Amino acid sequence: MQSQAPNLVSISADLEAAGVRVLVLRGGIGSRDGTSASSALGHSAGADPTMQLLIPKAHLEAALRVIEPLSWRYSWVHTGLLRLLPMRYYWWDGGPELELYWSVPASPLPPAALRALTCSLWQGAEQMPDGFVRPDPAALLVHLAVQSSRPGRAHEDDWARFLESRTSIDDWARVDDIARTARVSRAVGRARVAAGAGRERPGPGPVYDGAWDIVWRLAMAVQARARPRRLKRLLAGTPWFGDAVIRCRVGELEVLAGPGVFVPSPDADLFVDVASKRVEALERPTIVEVGTGCGAIALALAAARPDAEIQATELSHSAVRWARRNARRLALQRVRFNAGSLLDPLPLGLRGQVDVIIANLPYFPARDYAAIGSVPRGTIQGAGEDGLGLIRQLARDALQYLRPGGGLLLQMFTWQWEVFSAELTQLGYRPGIPRLSGAFAICPADLAAA
Repeated sequence: MQSQAPNLVSISADLEAAGVRVLVLRGGIGSRDGTSASSALGHSAGADPTMQLLIPKAHLEAALRVIEPLSWRYSWVHTGLLRLLPMRYYWWDGGPELELYWSVPASPLPPAALRALTCSLWQGAEQMPDGFVRPDPAALLVHLAVQSSRPGRAHEDDWARFLESRTSIDDWARVDDIARTARVSRAVGRARVAAGAGRERPGPGPVYDGAWDIVWRLAMAVQARARPRRLKRLLAGTPWFGDAVIRCRVGELEVLAGPGVFVPSPDADLFVDVASKRVEALERPTIVEVGTGCGAIALALAAARPDAEIQATELSHSAVRWARRNARRLALQRVRFNAGSLLDPLPLGLRGQVDVIIANLPYFPARDYAAIGSVPRGTIQGAGEDGLGLIRQLARDALQYLRPGGGLLLQMFTWQWEVFSAELTQLGYRPGIPRLSGAFAICPADLAAA
C-alpha cells in the first residue's frame, strides 16, 4: 500500500497507464508537466483537494485495481441505497478526496436519467493547458446546474462552481443546445435566473424536460418525506459520515463500521503503535480496549501480537456486532468483545492481570463539541464540564484490573492531560510523556510496581 496520498497528476497517470479513460470534472494539484496551472473550469488547480473523475463504466474494474491498493483511509461500502450512486468515494488523511464516477449522479433518480448528460460531458472534451482532459466548459456548466438542483447541502460547492464557471461562457446558445439534448433545460434556466438575481442556489425544483419531470417530482416528494433523516440523505445521494457502512483502514487491517457506529480516526494507528511498543518485551501480554467501537484497534493489536490475550468492551450493542463481524471476516476471533460500560463486563479473573488498558472514550467538552456527520453525539462529547468524566471513572476502576507496572493509554486534548495527569498521580499512577497528534495526545500512565 502506498504511503503517500496521490494527487491528480499521479492518480490520472496511473489510471491512464491501466487503460482507463479519465475525464476530470473537478480538482487538481499542479499540472501534468509539474507546473501550477489555473483550470479553465472556474477554480484554481492548485487549491482544490477534491478530485472528481468520470470514467467509462466498462473501465471500472481496471480503475479499482489501481485505486484499491492506494493509501486511502476511508471508503463507502457500495451497498443498499448507495447503489443508486454511480460512484466510489475515497478519503485520505488530511489530503485529497476522490470521487470516481462512471455516470453523472441523478439521485433520487437512477443514473439513467442523466445518461445523455454523461455523453455530453465526454463529447467535446479536450486536453486543457494544465494537461488534463476536461469537459467542454458549456457541458460542465449544464452539469453544475443540474447538480445544484439536487437536494442536499453537499451541492453548495456545485453552485459556487456554477457561479464562477458561468463568467467564462461566451456561447450560451451551445449551453442551451446541450441542455436540450440532455433534457435538463429547466435546471439550466432556473440556475441562470437565480445567478442573475444574486440569489442562493435554486435548490430542489424542476430539472427535466418531458416525461422525466413527472418521475423527478415523484422521487423528490418521496425523498423530502423520508424518515429518519439518514434515509432522506441516502435517497438524495448525499450521505453524511456515519450514515452508511464505511470501510476504514487501521494498521494493516481493513474494518467495517455500520451506521451509528463510531468510525476509527487516523489516531487509531498511533494507538496501535504506542500500545505495541508498550507490550513489546512482554510474553503473552493481556490487553484491554475500552470503547472499542467496531473493534479496529483491538483487532490490529491481535494481528500484530498473535500471542496476546485481548479483551474489548463497548457500550453500544450495534458496535459490538460490527466488531464481532470484523473479527470473523479477519479470522481474529480470539479477541473477546464484551457489551457493557467501561470495565464492567470483563471477567473477574482478569483483576490484577492486565498489562495495558487502552481507551479512546468521549472527551470533548460540550463547548468544544462539533458534529462529525451523523456519528452519535455520545461517542464524541464527554461527561462533565471538562469532558473527562468517563475517563476519570475508568482510571479509578482500572486500579482493580491492572497488574503492578501495568498502565493506561488514554486519548484526550493536550490541555486536558496537563490537568488530568495530576489527578492520576494522586490515584497512584505515574504519568508518562504523551505522544502528540495536533491538538490531541495519546497519554500513558503506569501503575507503580509492587
